[in-house]
Amino acid sequence: MTFERYGKRRPGGGARLRSRRGRIGQHWWSQRFVDALERTGDAGRLQRGRTYARAGQVVELRVRPGAVGARVQGSRPRPYLVEVSVRRWTASEVEAVVATVVENPLLLAPLFEGDVPPGLVDLLAGVGVDLLPVDHEVAFDCSCPDDGEPCKHAAAVVYALAEQLDAEPATTLTLRGVELADLLRRITDAASGPSDPLEDLGAHVVTFHRAAGPLPDLGVRDRVPGRTVADDLDELVLGPGAAGTADSLRPYYVALQARPGQSRA
Repeated sequence: MTFERYGKRRPGGGARLRSRRGRIGQHWWSQRFVDALERTGDAGRLQRGRTYARAGQVVELRVRPGAVGARVQGSRPRPYLVEVSVRRWTASEVEAVVATVVENPLLLAPLFEGDVPPGLVDLLAGVGVDLLPVDHEVAFDCSCPDDGEPCKHAAAVVYALAEQLDAEPATTLTLRGVELADLLRRITDAASGPSDPLEDLGAHVVTFHRAAGPLPDLGVRDRVPGRTVADDLDELVLGPGAAGTADSLRPYYVALQARPGQSRA
């Protein structure tokens, strides 16, 4: 995903952040993400990173499961390549997320709308799963010569990412290695419960028919010799003004009964 849509494109650069001063990130999830960066980063590099991000020097930002790749325009003509990696959830953590949502179905509506409800963070924390990455779960890599972590280019990427988290909260799930569509599918499957295999269903059908026993008496009258379907027609079926119609049809039904190989009426 390019970063162009998050602000006005400027010649030769990326999109400027909506935030012009002060804190970057409007919602709780983006602010927590930025807090994790600012607790460990060098103040000078962070300040330059904010300046870079606000000036539109993050020219490309692509989020994939477990990482963010970006290009950041620095002092050199060629942009620097930056990657911010986030620890992906383990299989057991994903199962815990699925179970948590199944047990709290009110979370489903916002998730289907692409939102991440704040309650999900607290519920997951209660089962030992962090939705937003903490300090040691984030790693930075940049092609610039600065060996600081994060460097100003990586810091700029995190600030740009914070605004994307505001626009697309489900990006937090992608950073944890789970796409929202896949997570919703797992939740739906878990909520529906396991289904019987095909062979088990066949066994159930056989058991059903074996246990059925004799058919009950349905009260069907034996067919009276010489009586045909025409005798069962009445005014309710034929409608008013149809007197004599049954008598006219009776010979045809009698003839059909007499033909060999035909089903009896």
